[in-house]
Amino acid sequence: MKKILSLILKPFRFFKFHHYVTLLALALLGVFNFQTTFNPTIQKIRQEKDIHESFDKWWEEERAQEFRNVGLTPNDTIKKQEFELYRERYQVENPTPVIEDRIEEMKGEFLEWWENQGGKEQYAAEHGSYPTDKQYEAELKKWIYKYTDKFIRYRWAYQPSRGNTESWLTCSLLLPSLWSYIFFVVFFMFALMQLEKRWHAFFVYVYAVVIAIISGFFVDLLVDTSFFWQFATERYMGVSLMLCFLFGANTFDKEKDAIPSYVSKISQFALAGSMAIDWFLNPGIFNAVAVESPIFFALGGLAGYYMPHRADGSAKQKVVVEQRFEETDSPGERTRKMIEDGLQAAKNGENENAARLLRYGLTSLLQEEPVKFMEVKDTVNKVVTSYVEIPSTQWIEWGAAAKQKKIPEAAITLLEKGLAKETDATIIRRAHFDIGELRIQTKSDVNAAMEHLSKVIKENDSDTLAEQAKKLMETGKDILVQMAYAAPKQFKVSN
Repeated sequence: MKKILSLILKPFRFFKFHHYVTLLALALLGVFNFQTTFNPTIQKIRQEKDIHESFDKWWEEERAQEFRNVGLTPNDTIKKQEFELYRERYQVENPTPVIEDRIEEMKGEFLEWWENQGGKEQYAAEHGSYPTDKQYEAELKKWIYKYTDKFIRYRWAYQPSRGNTESWLTCSLLLPSLWSYIFFVVFFMFALMQLEKRWHAFFVYVYAVVIAIISGFFVDLLVDTSFFWQFATERYMGVSLMLCFLFGANTFDKEKDAIPSYVSKISQFALAGSMAIDWFLNPGIFNAVAVESPIFFALGGLAGYYMPHRADGSAKQKVVVEQRFEETDSPGERTRKMIEDGLQAAKNGENENAARLLRYGLTSLLQEEPVKFMEVKDTVNKVVTSYVEIPSTQWIEWGAAAKQKKIPEAAITLLEKGLAKETDATIIRRAHFDIGELRIQTKSDVNAAMEHLSKVIKENDSDTLAEQAKKLMETGKDILVQMAYAAPKQFKVSN
């Protein structure tokens, strides 16, 4: 249980004040949507309860006695018939609170008034002409809109056929389903926390608000097409397109390694998830939203590619680094202080500051003479296991430096860390070779070394690096044979 709780609470270690404010706002938004969505259903349940309670009271106090007075026994069949009549009378006086059901009732009531209670004649008297079917539909819509405008989930939603463009400002506050809300909370927080590492959080919020507002316009454009016109009378709401924009921004950037590969993959997965929810779980008009989602993902990608990175953090970190140099006496002390501060910043979720300090610190530590082998190994293990985003090329560069300094254990750890993130085929191949060579030299997990070296040969089996890899593999085979013969034999001891 403690482990599960720890996993749940782990992300909160990296929260800042505005993250908690955002979570609070999202929680309030959830309460608001729950209340506006389910309040009619709750009222309906209360209404049903009131029908049964009031009928039982009326039956016991009045109606059953009336049957007895005329010589009839009020049995269950009679009671059931009377209950149905009572329900009909009650519902005439108290219409259903479920909006969709009430709209259907209103259509029937309006048609009855229009055809049999002077509705057509009243329209002709007021407009000077006999109404057509089109005018009947227009009058029906006016009557229904007068009713639905009393409810926030109708008044704030955007309805393309109605053209209530003022609702673009409010429709994003309404979520179409519980699945949409859960998805929004999880992935908006993810997108916010990742994007603010490159942009200022303020710009993330601005983009989110602007895209949420203009998304109604783009939905309107698509619904005007012949394929989606059937959804024009439905209500558009939610923030799917805004989320897809943020996912795109979290996937593309000019600078290599600016976005960790896992962030890019999660964002692409989230795009697919958002489209699936809108296509399969949300009705009607949200099919159009699903179709437009890749467009907004691409727009977000353009914003991510061209939006300059935040500058204030870099300047602040530069001051921090300069202060460290002024506050300490020797280069060795400065180096260790930077590493210590970098690890602490990583624990606090200050990724940019942590990455900068650790890059300075570990680079300096690997350049020291004489090399302190155990200290380097211990520091490398701490840095590798810390939560900090450092480009793959930096890990591999550190690994190469550790190899040159003849610290094989640290070199292997660093190279494997970089290899897990690297995408350049040439760098990957060289890293496989270095890891294999180091493991052969140290006789450390020779089987793993053989796998790394075989990947080098598989990529290209005719160049110099491949020839060296083949020689190392021969050495590795010899080591494995020696280890097999040197393994202690088990003898049975009989009494």
